Amino acid sequence: MKIHNEIVIAAPIDVAWSALNDMPRVARCAPGAQLLEQREDGSCVGTIAVRLGPVALKFKGVVEFIERDDAAHRVAAKARGSEEKARGSASADVVFTLASVDAGVKIIVDSDIQLAGFIAQYGRGAALIQGTAQALMADFAKNLEADLNGAGGADAGEISAAKLVARGVSNAVAGMFRKDGE
Repeated sequence: MKIHNEIVIAAPIDVAWSALNDMPRVARCAPGAQLLEQREDGSCVGTIAVRLGPVALKFKGVVEFIERDDAAHRVAAKARGSEEKARGSASADVVFTLASVDAGVKIIVDSDIQLAGFIAQYGRGAALIQGTAQALMADFAKNLEADLNGAGGADAGEISAAKLVARGVSNAVAGMFRKDGE
């Protein structure tokens, strides 16, 4: 499943670029994420906790940068992980690119996500997953901006699916009306 997200934060591009290449900072700002280990090869081991209704899921996995272009402010990364109670797995190829805009910097994130096992059942509603991804990116942007402004990144803990699903549904419905009204 391909997901495209764009967020804008109030920061100079070089400051945002440095922050997005700092894995402890990214983990601190990402809802539900925890960095466990930074390896000598540059890869990182971490977890992400998600609550989907009554089901709490916790994935443990590895993220590694595949390609980094400092001049173009572009990074390609690969992530893969398994749910700790063997209820599924996920992998993603992610490319993020930064661009200067009047309000600061636009972060463009393109992801190709593969889900397997129990968790794949939730991937059937592409609009819902896209809306949820947008909600997560909005929370990440808010946390990163706060961190860059010295307010400290949020230690978001577990992601509340009820709140994210509600926002995801709202975003999906709003998106349908925007397409119809064009």
